[in-house]
Amino acid sequence: MKLPLETQKFIIRQFQPQDLTGFLAFMLDRESTEYLMFDEEQKTQDGATALFEAVCASYDSTEPICSYAIAEKQSNNYVGSCGFAPYDRGILECYYSINKERTGEGIATEIVKVLAETLSKDAEVRAYCHPENFAAHAVAKKCGFMPMGIHKHKHFNAEGELFIYKRRTSR
Repeated sequence: MKLPLETQKFIIRQFQPQDLTGFLAFMLDRESTEYLMFDEEQKTQDGATALFEAVCASYDSTEPICSYAIAEKQSNNYVGSCGFAPYDRGILECYYSINKERTGEGIATEIVKVLAETLSKDAEVRAYCHPENFAAHAVAKKCGFMPMGIHKHKHFNAEGELFIYKRRTSR
């Protein structure tokens, strides 16, 4: 995926050093990470900082971690993150999170629409959501993902609500 990706108000770009404060605010907020698959160490100051640094360092490697900042276009202020990872052959799994003080503004929907449309050129796109994370379910549905019910995640060995955005075919 070629970055940056832009929406009307936001930009998806690589993390920058100034994003650490906003990233930590999200990762250290138990309510924000309640439904996410981070281990307990990653929800600490040291663990979240190490995760942030690992992602940033990976950008210049042969195996970059496809985790990115969501920033306002005009100010470049960090408001959340999104990204994707290989799930299976021809399938990518995407994720999205918005910092608590900015939820309810439609940011996730605006970002995920562009992310899914871009990724679906090359693969089927999936989103696995905790069964009780109804806000994430709503975003996936608004963005055109089809709900498929509860499925076990291949890599995390946990059950989640599966949403699928079909691969776009060339005509």
